[in-house]
Amino acid sequence: MSEPLKTLYDEVLYPSGLYAQTHPDRLGTMATLFGMRPEPVDHCRVLELGCNDGSNLIAMAYGLPQSQFVGIDLAELPIAQGEATIKKLGIKNITLHQLDLRQTPADLGRFDYVMAHGLYSWVPAEVRDKLLAVCGEKLTERGVAFVSYNAYPGNHFRDMARGMMRYHTAHFPDHQQQIRQARALLKFLAEAKDEPNVYHTVLKQEFERVLTYPDAGFFHDDLNPINHPIYFHEFIAHASRHGLQYLSEADILAMKEEIYPPHIATVLSNLDSGDVIAREQYLDFLKCRAFRQTLLCRRGVELDRTLKPEHLHDLYVAAEVRPASPSPDITSRSAEMFQGPRGAEIETDRPLVKTAFYHLGTVWPGSVPFGDLLTLVRSHLGHDKGRQHANAEDDAQEIGNALLQAYSAGYVELHVQQPPFVTAVSERPIASALARLQLQHDNIISTLRHHTLRIEDSLGRHLVMLLDGTRDRATLLKDLGELVQSGAATLTHEGKSVSDVQEALQYLASGLEANLTGLARSAVLVA
Repeated sequence: MSEPLKTLYDEVLYPSGLYAQTHPDRLGTMATLFGMRPEPVDHCRVLELGCNDGSNLIAMAYGLPQSQFVGIDLAELPIAQGEATIKKLGIKNITLHQLDLRQTPADLGRFDYVMAHGLYSWVPAEVRDKLLAVCGEKLTERGVAFVSYNAYPGNHFRDMARGMMRYHTAHFPDHQQQIRQARALLKFLAEAKDEPNVYHTVLKQEFERVLTYPDAGFFHDDLNPINHPIYFHEFIAHASRHGLQYLSEADILAMKEEIYPPHIATVLSNLDSGDVIAREQYLDFLKCRAFRQTLLCRRGVELDRTLKPEHLHDLYVAAEVRPASPSPDITSRSAEMFQGPRGAEIETDRPLVKTAFYHLGTVWPGSVPFGDLLTLVRSHLGHDKGRQHANAEDDAQEIGNALLQAYSAGYVELHVQQPPFVTAVSERPIASALARLQLQHDNIISTLRHHTLRIEDSLGRHLVMLLDGTRDRATLLKDLGELVQSGAATLTHEGKSVSDVQEALQYLASGLEANLTGLARSAVLVA
């Protein structure tokens, strides 16, 4: 974070974005699952180190109006852009500071959640130390810190490619030339042999990886003069010097074991009840992990690393699932298949679990408190009539264990709060003010689930901007039709542009409700 880096980040703006894994909801959920009692996210204080233009933090602040947010970044221009967005949005619970992390003010107070995404590995040693010092000093007793960093052994491959790219691009003063030349070099090396050996195969993988990056992200992440990967055990040792201990990874899937031969699985299981740091480090060796998103808490906090159903009682459950059968039998012991996102499938013959999945699918993207879900499922199956209390506890254990297994497989979501979006479309729908503001200059919006949504067509973008709560369906159709007639928006049907207003209105009327429902299911609409 020296002056040259400041100039670089002001000159080549780092891509802004949302990072669901940094949201207090995610941090609080992981803390709860591992036995902590974190501060409620709807009344908490959040600090982001290296906040860029504040996009990630602004979306959090908009969705959690009773919480307080502070962002720090060295680059001047991104902070100015973020402050302009905050002013236009009119929210008062967020402050951005343009300053060197080493000069973090002592009077900022303490924070329940601290995050530093994409910072630790890209700053000098003294700044890395200050980053963890701030986490240690500023975290409340039940606080959680998120720190991401490049990890070994996976980054040995990236180090090799990065060294060659930096050597090759040193003679090109223009940043865009450096980006093009770096990728061109990797392509040249990867394709140098018709029958590639291990070396060229690794380079091909690195070339394919850097193609997925936006130019500015690739420039700062891979061509940065500072890039400091670290072994997991070294990072934890560094954190320990500042009074911090390992909590978990931000993504439960990152902690999941892959399928290994029996003798490997035996060795890993022997580490389960022993040294958790050693076990995680050996998993990195096995997976060749190159990036970690680690959660830390204060050293004195007592943790329970066994996922238990009783930890679900303070959580909400959500799942984008649907039965494969059009008429599923959820009350018998017959097996039913449920389908999830990205082709995921799960089969179960347990009525409690089938009923839970079925209900979660009907309320998606909404979530249900675990206790309410348990009550609903037991009522549907008649388990709440004429049975002993012990059986209710058995049901809670059965559903809880099933949900934890599904969560660990990425099949369901767990949350500590219910975001303020609505799934039912009202007479005069309202899109979030943040989404309407973002669409004035971009086609990517922030949803209230802290994800991004790209709206490609101009008419779709105009529809969202019109959803300010003043228009019913008839007014929406009228205003959309006028936009098509004026040429401000384009309507296409079956690949052809529709310019006739009456014809356009017919197509708009037939698709309006589906579009509004889609926005609701994408967590864009508010009450």
